[in-house]
Amino acid sequence: MAEVEVPLVLTSIKTKMVTETVPEEDLAPQADAKLDRESFEKTKSLAQQGHTKSQFKLGMHYIHIEDFGQGMRWLERSSAMGDMQALFQLANMNYDGVGTLPNLTKGVEMLKEVVSNTDPNFQYLIPHAQYNLGMSAFMGYGMKQTDQIAEHYWLLAGKEGDPDGSIAAQSQLGMFYTRRDTKDTKKAFYWHYFAAENGSLESKGALGVMYYRGVGTSPDKELAFKNCVRVANKDLSLLRATWWYITTRVDYLLGLLTALGVLRRLNL
Repeated sequence: MAEVEVPLVLTSIKTKMVTETVPEEDLAPQADAKLDRESFEKTKSLAQQGHTKSQFKLGMHYIHIEDFGQGMRWLERSSAMGDMQALFQLANMNYDGVGTLPNLTKGVEMLKEVVSNTDPNFQYLIPHAQYNLGMSAFMGYGMKQTDQIAEHYWLLAGKEGDPDGSIAAQSQLGMFYTRRDTKDTKKAFYWHYFAAENGSLESKGALGVMYYRGVGTSPDKELAFKNCVRVANKDLSLLRATWWYITTRVDYLLGLLTALGVLRRLNL
């Protein structure tokens, strides 16, 4: 099945929410794309007739052209008809104050509603909502700060390393288990390993460091290098430009990773 990005509009520093990939809907063009004139007119006509998915598409179109008032109105109409995608977007917008005044509590409650939904068409949203709820608990925004609740939501979202889980949650758990208060290096390695296998660039870099230093696993310079090369292959020009130097100076690579913030977040 093709994949598209969930158009998360909540990207502020305080929540550190990221874009995930989810199964593509059966509508074209993509729901998070700006509509051309012909598609806009067709979608608007269907939305006005009460077509729920068209209401969602139209709402996202308005958000992409930064007409947030119209965007919220159409998302609210779609959400009222049971579209969890629309509710997910509204949760993020309320949380971060996009098109409305920030309402962290309302955003959290909406995310909880997404998590509790039983519609098989929207199950793919649940791990992403769980990840966001974990971030809310971890940062103490919209709910009381608690590491335990954050960990709970991230574990649910991570789905034991399954690619269908939230990759962001898997990577976040890897970081979480290297914190001084919640340190468990074997768990950290476990979660970084699966997050890296599922595509997390940050976890690939973390694995390189962990293999090199033997953190949560046996030291393995070859695997350390391979994981660092995986990072370099993802358009990080600084790493690509120095790949020949890295082959004989892994310590230099560690310096580069430190500059990228990986070691700082690992607390190694």
